[in-house]
Amino acid sequence: MQIVQDWEFGLSGNAMTFNPPLPLVLGYLPSEKERARITGALRGWARTHWVETLAELPGTLRHARGGTVTIVLSPRDHDGRETVGVVPDLLGGAPCVAIVAHCRTGVEHAADIRRMAEAGVHEFLFAGVDDNGVALRGVLASAQRACAAVAVLGTLLPVLPAELHRLAEYCVTHPTQARSVAGVAATLGVHRKTLLNHCVRAGAPPPAELINWCRLMVAAQLLTATGQTVEWVALELEFPSDTALRNSMKRYTGLRATDVRRQGGVRVVVQAFQRRLNGAAR
Repeated sequence: MQIVQDWEFGLSGNAMTFNPPLPLVLGYLPSEKERARITGALRGWARTHWVETLAELPGTLRHARGGTVTIVLSPRDHDGRETVGVVPDLLGGAPCVAIVAHCRTGVEHAADIRRMAEAGVHEFLFAGVDDNGVALRGVLASAQRACAAVAVLGTLLPVLPAELHRLAEYCVTHPTQARSVAGVAATLGVHRKTLLNHCVRAGAPPPAELINWCRLMVAAQLLTATGQTVEWVALELEFPSDTALRNSMKRYTGLRATDVRRQGGVRVVVQAFQRRLNGAAR
């Protein structure tokens, strides 16, 4: 069963145009009313596919092809049993897929929220609060960024001096906020000169450049994981324009953004960063 069409390419004059499919929201929610609410809110923005039983979810995910896939998962099944046990399997089988827990507010639901967080879901969607319109799309986009951050940090931190881990973790997990040295320093509660000293001692590029590297790594991961266009990624990460993202990627890695996607995504950018790191340490 293929529930999403593969990427489509069409002719535009003499050039090929890249037309990524609509994102897919794949979910398990016991409530038909809540399914309909989310489906309606995402109409024209994403496709939805709901499975009837929790057991169907992993297999359905394996057959999804093309474009962004986000899982929306209730913490309880039709019989009130916990669903958290499937989360590690979903994360292990599809590490580039974001998982959103669809929860309810209230003290009585706190244990479900905590267990889903401990299992590693990327974001929370609260029934009746942010499961409609722009708020819902914002939650799904946040989940994609959080999923990308996990992948980037898993590749970056092993090659980065430990002294710079806190800086990198903030920049990667908050790529839209981390755009200036002064802003990052204020958030981390240090003086901007302290960040510079950390970089000097670690033999790394200066903070402004390191921030840019982190943003480009997240961009590379989103390009490969979502299959979306450079324009979409630039907008998602609040680059001034898609041209600004393309130029930065070329300047830092020596590759075009589309080549970065084809050659391995974040891995290619981290390798370029390693070469820069080795050069800065000399």
